[in-house]
Amino acid sequence: MINVLKNDFCRMKPRLAAVLIMLTVTVISIFFAVFITGVQQVKGHIAVVTDHNIPNIETSQLRIDTVSTAPLHSALVRQEYDAIATINADGTYHIETLRNDDFKNMVEVLLENPQATVPASKEDRSTGVNVVGFIMIFLGMSSFFYLFPFAEDKEQGQLLRISASPVSFNRYLAAHLLFCLCSFLPPWIMLVILQAAGWNIGFTIGQYAFLFLILAVLGSSFALLMHTFIKKPDNANMLGNSLMIVTSTLAGCFYSFSKENAVLDHVINLIPQKQFMNFAIDLQNGEVLQHLFPMLYIIVISLLMFAVAYLKLKHDYAERV
Repeated sequence: MINVLKNDFCRMKPRLAAVLIMLTVTVISIFFAVFITGVQQVKGHIAVVTDHNIPNIETSQLRIDTVSTAPLHSALVRQEYDAIATINADGTYHIETLRNDDFKNMVEVLLENPQATVPASKEDRSTGVNVVGFIMIFLGMSSFFYLFPFAEDKEQGQLLRISASPVSFNRYLAAHLLFCLCSFLPPWIMLVILQAAGWNIGFTIGQYAFLFLILAVLGSSFALLMHTFIKKPDNANMLGNSLMIVTSTLAGCFYSFSKENAVLDHVINLIPQKQFMNFAIDLQNGEVLQHLFPMLYIIVISLLMFAVAYLKLKHDYAERV
């Protein structure tokens, strides 16, 4: 197992340029997530419909456009606006939004009193949630990239020879997965350095280690599954990375994709990355023990993908010799 792991690191040398590029992009995403969380975030883009001059309602928490004609409802669907506010005859506001009642009430409070202090919502993202969300895609793609030794062995027919050798097939596979796990160490070390330098990184170093471990298990299981059923490594990488990008984006790695759409929410909740983001938010709010389903869901999906890939590999290689 140790020899296989050493061999994987030696085979990484010709790909050193690609490794450095991936590490650089991941580190930049961490800096970006930490930086933007430190800047006060605008909570919504609002259109105020009126034909008359209105009192100064400028607030740093809302971006407000004054319009004479009410935007179409499709502007809310396209997320051009988060809410449309119409001034009633008595000076109150009628708020139309696709988001929840808490957001609607917050907009009404800020329009009536721009200096009001709005309490933070449990759904608001901390620095830690932003960091894991921003680097989720890159860590998922690195799982495919660092599984290249296994993919090459399988494509070139080396896997069948290895299965016929005295080498334990289970240890051989475990070494490749451990090599894949090592790709998560540089981002974690970067977070250690940022914390030591005095930056607010959100979660503790131990919490990041646990979150990265969950991502590593999910990403490596999915990568192994794709490389098991797809012969060409390039095809497996292309399809796997495309699925990783789409599902992670839908799951809300950069921002919440759904705006209280019941059908879309149910579909998105089936995505493991969405449950991972829910778990990160629960961890942020200190409610992990009350909400164990997201973590259990990710573990079950990961084990299921690994089991399918493992049984297929055992049948195709280990049991043929």
